[in-house]
Amino acid sequence: MKLHEHFLPNDLYEASKEFHSFKDCLALVTAHIDKGEIEIELAQHRSVDMIKSLHELVQLARKKNEIDRRNRLLEQMGAAGINIQVVRMYKHE
Repeated sequence: MKLHEHFLPNDLYEASKEFHSFKDCLALVTAHIDKGEIEIELAQHRSVDMIKSLHELVQLARKKNEIDRRNRLLEQMGAAGINIQVVRMYKHE
């Protein structure tokens, strides 16, 4: 995965950490299940950790998508000749 395409530059460290945590937990879940009944509880704990990392990745990706969407809208408004300062002024009235 090319993290820089899905996350903000300021969030790359956190995204990388969560991405690798997710992958490590996935590998551990598989390993624990392969070992059998004794390791099933450990697999369950790692699957919870895996879901937490996935949740964080989704939140970070949403943050980038929202900012990208806002920036596209601002660019479109600027191209259409809409003064952003006027829009801000109306919003705060």
